[in-house]
Amino acid sequence: MQIYEVVLNSRQYAMLKGMLIFDRKKDLLRKVPIEGSALFYDIMYEIYSPVIDGWSTPEFVLKESTEAIDLLRFITQKVFPDNENYFVRQLTELSKRKSKIKCEKECAFIFHKSNN
Repeated sequence: MQIYEVVLNSRQYAMLKGMLIFDRKKDLLRKVPIEGSALFYDIMYEIYSPVIDGWSTPEFVLKESTEAIDLLRFITQKVFPDNENYFVRQLTELSKRKSKIKCEKECAFIFHKSNN
């Protein structure tokens, strides 16, 4: 399994921290590797949950979540350097697959916050 160490600015780090479930949030803070599929699921679910819950539309969520989608692309690019939209394209499928995302590579992440 490939472990990626990623440096995020303060804003990205705070956004990611807010997207993760409790256990993964603790792992983020303790610098414990976070399994890739679980990480991407948390991010994607946080972005797309208004659609899944039925109080928004896919078009509106994708339009209004640009900063979160940019973070998703930034992290995705570490695993799929030539395909930063690998998970973005799966967003609209998230509600149909009932919590399953497709990740072809086994990976984990450790995140660091930059001093900027």
